[in-house]
Amino acid sequence: MKVKRLAFLTIVITYFLIVFGGYVASSESGMGCGPEWPLCNGKVIPILEGDTLIEFAHRVIGAVLGIMTAVLYFSIQKSNPVRELDIVSKVLMLLLLIQILLGAAVVWLDLPAVVVSVHLMVAMLFLAALIWIWRNAGEQRSLAVFRKQKSFQKNFNGLLIVTLLTLFLGAYIKHQSLGLSCGWLECANGLMPVSISGMIQTGHRILAGVLAFYILILTYLSFKNKCEAGLQNRLMAASLLVLTQIIIGVLTIISYIELSWAVLHLAFGTALFAIVFEARVFVSQSGGVNSTWKITRNQKYFVNSE
Repeated sequence: MKVKRLAFLTIVITYFLIVFGGYVASSESGMGCGPEWPLCNGKVIPILEGDTLIEFAHRVIGAVLGIMTAVLYFSIQKSNPVRELDIVSKVLMLLLLIQILLGAAVVWLDLPAVVVSVHLMVAMLFLAALIWIWRNAGEQRSLAVFRKQKSFQKNFNGLLIVTLLTLFLGAYIKHQSLGLSCGWLECANGLMPVSISGMIQTGHRILAGVLAFYILILTYLSFKNKCEAGLQNRLMAASLLVLTQIIIGVLTIISYIELSWAVLHLAFGTALFAIVFEARVFVSQSGGVNSTWKITRNQKYFVNSE
């Protein structure tokens, strides 16, 4: 199997595992195997029912992903990769190891919110590494090309940071059971929170608003400055995803964190991160514009250098 195709299949499995992990958390099945790892209730294959079935299925999918990642790594090494691809493949394996250890720690420590949230962040970085490999496999590119549009890429770097912070805080709120600290529009019968939990929830909402505004502004500027169609399409997709994500967030609160809405919230958030990162890789490869663009000191976004 070609590296590119294998990388794409691994991306699909990773995405499914992240979303299924959200289902495990939202259904409160995280301790379905008890405080044991890698065994499940003291057995290699436990009695598959209830929470145990859900948690064990999550572990099985994780094991399949681990095998797929190893196959991908050795396929890359066998293909005599360029230096950048070799480095990212090694980072991918390191992230896999960290993720396995974090997964074990989550179980041993009985689902601590911070560790679970970090677990999600490492999963996002793992997904990003896979996307980079998928987009660059078979391409004879160098870091000179990767850095060619450094100024343009800063916008996406900032966007990715805001996305990760929003996801991290959302995960922390979920696992600390702070999701209903505020209503969908107000906190404690007012717009301003008065409790720590309300402040955390409000912080998450502010980050989500900043993220949406950032994406919409970049989308507008991509059309105003006649950027490449590929970049415009990616930003349009990101705009639709972030707006849908906000609506799902509101519905999650209104439904008192109903299982399906909570899982959809994570699914759309993960998809948003994936498309923003893929757009960033696209920009690094093509520049994302039909002419040469740069960011000047006096202008925050894109300015035609012609």
